[in-house]
Amino acid sequence: MTLGMLLSAQTASAAPLDMLFHDPFDTQGWVKQPLGQSWQDRQLQLPKAALPGTRTFVKPQSLAALTNYALAHNPQTRVAYENLQASAAGLGVAESAWLPSISLSDTAARSQSNTTAGFSIPIINSNSASLSLSYVLLDFGLRASQKDGALAQLYISGFDNNSALTKVALSVTQNYYQLIGEQALVRAYAQTVTEDTANLDAARLKQHSGMATIADILQAQSALAQAQSQWISAQATVRSDQAALAESCGLPPGNPIPLVPLNTHQLPPDITPSVHSLVLHATQHNPNVMAAAAQILASRATLREDQAQGLPTLSASVSAGKRFQNGLEPSQNWAIGFSLKVPLFTGFHDSYQIQEARRQERSAQASLNQETQSIALTVYQDYQTVMGARSAAKAAQIAVKSAQASLAAIRAQYKVGLSTMLNLLTAQATLTTAEQTRIQDMTTAYVQLANLANALGMIGLPNTTTGFHS
Repeated sequence: MTLGMLLSAQTASAAPLDMLFHDPFDTQGWVKQPLGQSWQDRQLQLPKAALPGTRTFVKPQSLAALTNYALAHNPQTRVAYENLQASAAGLGVAESAWLPSISLSDTAARSQSNTTAGFSIPIINSNSASLSLSYVLLDFGLRASQKDGALAQLYISGFDNNSALTKVALSVTQNYYQLIGEQALVRAYAQTVTEDTANLDAARLKQHSGMATIADILQAQSALAQAQSQWISAQATVRSDQAALAESCGLPPGNPIPLVPLNTHQLPPDITPSVHSLVLHATQHNPNVMAAAAQILASRATLREDQAQGLPTLSASVSAGKRFQNGLEPSQNWAIGFSLKVPLFTGFHDSYQIQEARRQERSAQASLNQETQSIALTVYQDYQTVMGARSAAKAAQIAVKSAQASLAAIRAQYKVGLSTMLNLLTAQATLTTAEQTRIQDMTTAYVQLANLANALGMIGLPNTTTGFHS
């Protein structure tokens, strides 16, 4: 029977004694739900997320104030900051390799054994204490390469932290201008509702006097209903945009934030530096580019570390201790030694690891080139978009003034019977469209300006008088 168990164990997937028990720890008790039903455990206790608290803003907030608040309260910046702190601690781990290692050990034992002749040796009570010190004297650059690698990782985490700051600032800026632009559209639609209401009243007055037909009233009612629909839809969009801005600031979605209204009479700021100087600035200051450059340093440090792994290591050790046994006088021991480790053959592990590190260094260099080209393209495209949107906003301002003058003239003509309701509604729709275009072009210019600042590695919008600066 024993032989049969041993033979069967050769083809089994577990040891013979393991085969006696199917599920001794009842692991299947964690998955009792039938197929197709969700898994849950009533005793499961996961960490709870801390929801952000609300904040009451007394006065309208500027973009700079909201950006500063978001940088300190958005979870994304907290994650990047803690990663940076962890990398700093990792550098301390690498630095500690230059210090000796000291350990204290103490062992207490009670033992007895019998001889083959049947005699019993007395019980032995022993206690041994020892203090040991070890230090690496020479490692041919292994510790130095490990420190350089930890320092490069600190650089990468630092630039990732900067990138997180710029991303949060960009998110706040985008949501800020999206919201104030939509609020401006709400005011424009409200003005259109007021104008269309006045047109409907004028049509009814003229019909009452016999100077207009029922068609004028129907046209005015249709235009008013459409304007009211746009106004209601824009109000819903404002509420959604308010939630997005609050979230980017690290606040609950329902936290209201009062803002200064968009000045539709002031054009977005102009860009004084040339596009070529902006591209050069971005390739030198964008945190993503700098992180990619730091990755090359990390890859080089890894290569030097792998090369040092195959070189000899010389270490020194010192130890001293005492042994107490059955009340006898304690015995002392000490030792001083040197250890030389010379790797001879690692199954080609080290050579392949060095080849891998060299390829990773070349890959990091290629990634830097790719990131630089991508940032250069982004800066160039954002620059063109900003300039185009600013020119479009300037043209839209002229279109709004012309549409306002045209509407005033046609309204005066309609009152005296020299124009039709269709002409009046067409002029009103033209003004509404022109106002929408102006607001959209202005907010687009500001948002693209924020995108450009983000590509340049800046937090917030640039100074329009002295140019771009970090």
